[in-house]
Amino acid sequence: MRNIWIIAKNTFKLEIKDRIWIGILVFGIFYVVLTLFLSDLVLRELPMVKSFGLTGIYFFNAIVALFLGTTSFYKDVDRKTVYFILSKPVSRAQFLAGKFLGLCLLLFVTTAILAVGYLAVIAWNGGGFDAIGLLAIAMQFLEMALFVAFAIFVSTFSSSLLSIVYTSAVFFLGHIVSALLADARELGLGGIQYFFVQVLYYVFPNLEKFDLRGMAVHAVALPGDAFVLALIYAAAYIALLLMASMWVFEKKEI
Repeated sequence: MRNIWIIAKNTFKLEIKDRIWIGILVFGIFYVVLTLFLSDLVLRELPMVKSFGLTGIYFFNAIVALFLGTTSFYKDVDRKTVYFILSKPVSRAQFLAGKFLGLCLLLFVTTAILAVGYLAVIAWNGGGFDAIGLLAIAMQFLEMALFVAFAIFVSTFSSSLLSIVYTSAVFFLGHIVSALLADARELGLGGIQYFFVQVLYYVFPNLEKFDLRGMAVHAVALPGDAFVLALIYAAAYIALLLMASMWVFEKKEI
């Protein structure tokens, strides 16, 4: 565990200096500040302010997860860092676990900074402390952690560019698999077509489980077990992805 934590800290320190992350964060903060002005000029109603803010946080977190998740591994290979680390009493599994934890720490910092800005904007507009909005942001963080785990997985066997393509595709599919299955049932599809839709539904992560933005925007009370079930789902999927990553990385020659 000590090795994993050391790698996580080093990953965090390295990535927090990355110009891509800094640029994304600056634009994210600018977006939150812009929301404050737009709330008076265009948005007018508090639900619109919430929708605008939560969507922005989701968008900027997704960019962080996509680009840093798919490039962090390759930067270590290019800089020969991975060779130095693995020459120590550190296993490949510990290396990947540390990378994942470090990137999640960076993602948490990004989410926390943008969340503080969001809560300040909502309070400024008379919405008080938006507890449901904060929970929706926490659910977004769980989704992005899963996103990072998948990005690391594809990075172990494909190029940086292809990793971005694969991860983006899974991100898209993860948000439509529920709708695809529902439509297939409604249309009465059968045979190979329905089987194919079922395979997509059960193989790809169902990212809609983490989308509480609509409830947060309209201040709808959330089911008491919604966050717990999403946390269990994310933890299980992340564990499977990391185990698959470790298995592939063990077979890989570097």
